[in-house]
Amino acid sequence: MTRAVFPLSVGAVRSFSPDDYAVLLIRDDIDRHKHNQTFARELTEAFSSLGVRMLCLDYVRDVRQLSETIRDENCAFFICFNGFGSELVNASGTPGKLDSTFEVWRKPLFDLMHDCPVHESMEHQLNSVGQFRKALFTDYSYAHLSRMLGSKSVQAVSSITFPQTVTTPLKRIADRSIEILLPVGLSDPQAVRNRFQPPVSYRDRLFRELFESVTAVAVDDLATDPLTQTLIACQDANIAVNFRDPDMRFLITAVLDFVKFARRDRLVRAISHLPVTIISDHDVSERFSGSNLKLMKDRPFPDLIDAMGDTKIVLCPLPHHTGFHERPLAAFTSGAAVFAAPNEVLETNFRQGRDMLTYKTPDHLAKLLASALAGDIDLQLMANNGERVAHERFSPRRLAETILSQWGAMESD
Repeated sequence: MTRAVFPLSVGAVRSFSPDDYAVLLIRDDIDRHKHNQTFARELTEAFSSLGVRMLCLDYVRDVRQLSETIRDENCAFFICFNGFGSELVNASGTPGKLDSTFEVWRKPLFDLMHDCPVHESMEHQLNSVGQFRKALFTDYSYAHLSRMLGSKSVQAVSSITFPQTVTTPLKRIADRSIEILLPVGLSDPQAVRNRFQPPVSYRDRLFRELFESVTAVAVDDLATDPLTQTLIACQDANIAVNFRDPDMRFLITAVLDFVKFARRDRLVRAISHLPVTIISDHDVSERFSGSNLKLMKDRPFPDLIDAMGDTKIVLCPLPHHTGFHERPLAAFTSGAAVFAAPNEVLETNFRQGRDMLTYKTPDHLAKLLASALAGDIDLQLMANNGERVAHERFSPRRLAETILSQWGAMESD
């Protein structure tokens, strides 16, 4: 193996020897769609191109091997996803006290975070705020929230394309069999509202009213970030926002989930007369009966990317407003034309009408799709441009270089 050399600071250099390596932590039992496995595969190849050997471990299944690597002086650092792995603890030497495994063994942990850190689904990483965990957020707002939770080391980073997952030559748009693909979770938004129990206190009533007020605004306006709107509502009501308060985290979770699913429900109804293929995690045939929609079974992320490679237009109703989502980057990688909801990162890096299109409302999307089906939009040119820009700016190698640079800085302290 060639020796990879990375600058740390002026006059200092840290190099990987042939015996050095890093470890990617995954957990198959919670990675149902194989998102993290796909990221791990892409990053393994990216680090390999930089001369860095990677080992991928399931930290629940491969406990013995994980224990060996964390003690190995040749193991330089670890990478995990969405906090899963950051919760590992060891006895610290003080009776009754447990500390982060990575703190105890002085191993940096780079945690690639895609999801909102104050969402209830991220509770497992709430206390992983030590110096040895470097939280790498693909959403700028989420990075700020992580700092507010007390994380000592946070950075906003770009997400990645998936060149190792798209292994076959890209089809021309004209040769693709799926006209429009909408890969999206379609839970019933009413199920989120039903999580609220009958109020038993003034605080319960106030939080329920905040939920109703924020969602009434955010569902209709795709340019409104429901997270920001929730914080504005709390500010207007003179309510202190404590992200470690379970009630506050419940409120934020309920708002984000309801807005996401309600927007998607309205979107599907607005385009149900068009030849749209939906890949969803729920059977929605009864909900959207009498439409022209074609429904396909949910599938792992690599298989979804394969489907995108046979699709002319991929629709991306993104839950993120200030960050990346794997769906549009996968669609760009697969050579499809991307039509997406408002998103600051995409609109900053991809030119409207040349590389992709952003829709303002569900009805606006329906009109854009009708124009595309009529041949008024050059989908092939748009797909080519989008793919080129995505690979130039968001390659896995770029993220690997960022991690190595950060590791070097941590090692030099």
